[in-house]
Amino acid sequence: MKDMIITHAKDIDGVSPVILLKLLGRDVDFYLLEVGEVEEKVPLLLKEDLDIYENIYITDLSLSNELYEWIDKKPWKEKFHLFDHHISQQYASVYPFVTLDITECATSLFYRYLKIGSESISIPKIEGYVEHVRNLDLWHWVEKQDFVAKKLGDLFEIYGNLEYIEHFVQNLEKPNTSIIDQSEEELLKIEEGRIKRYFERKNEQLMTFRYQNYKMGVVYAENYRSELGMLLQEAHPELDFIAMINVSGGVSLRTQKDDVDLESIASSLGGGGHKKASGFGISEEQRIDIIKQIFVDVEEDSI
Repeated sequence: MKDMIITHAKDIDGVSPVILLKLLGRDVDFYLLEVGEVEEKVPLLLKEDLDIYENIYITDLSLSNELYEWIDKKPWKEKFHLFDHHISQQYASVYPFVTLDITECATSLFYRYLKIGSESISIPKIEGYVEHVRNLDLWHWVEKQDFVAKKLGDLFEIYGNLEYIEHFVQNLEKPNTSIIDQSEEELLKIEEGRIKRYFERKNEQLMTFRYQNYKMGVVYAENYRSELGMLLQEAHPELDFIAMINVSGGVSLRTQKDDVDLESIASSLGGGGHKKASGFGISEEQRIDIIKQIFVDVEEDSI
């Protein structure tokens, strides 16, 4: 039988659970979602014929209480498992199908679960990879000097989610090779130059606003958002946090300050995340409003 997994499209903590299932040799249908797509698409995916699946997983995505209640009433809930680590979801731990731990990342939680049923992925290289993912996602890589974690994030930006999955399934199947090979090291050197130029361009475009009691820096950015947020904060210590807007995706928030709680800001705007790294979606209505602000006399039409 097959497994289904629904997970986050936009970072290595989202896609790595797919890699782990493939390393186990599972026949898996996977769906990569943006945060703003969860409430609409998860119910649609879970209305399909689920009899063909032995397990149904959701990782690194936060659901509404209404969705949890809906799942809890379904006959297939016994084969449903959700792994999350966002503080805004702590209330969901009352459901037996939810595994939640804010000190871990989704990948490390899922890995721990998979190891119970199969020791075949309990090898040093895969364990090391999972720890790199955890350090990057929880932003521990800076204090731990885990530069492999940062490089994995940069490779995700280069490859994109689908190619990243395929590449690291093949890589992690080889226990005696390095996680990042020499050709990728050369590629990453080139990427460092691109990131530097991207930061310089976005630094020039940075706008500042007051939001609640905070001084906020805002920039439109589609790429390198975690690294860009860190670099902009370092360049502008007077700012409390950075908001990076990707109109086609959502808004990413980053801070390096201990007295700023971005998770609470993101939750109030329909999103979530962690204290120093959070985000929220942009609705279709908001995207249309932006177009109407630019093209004042525009009228909606259908194709």
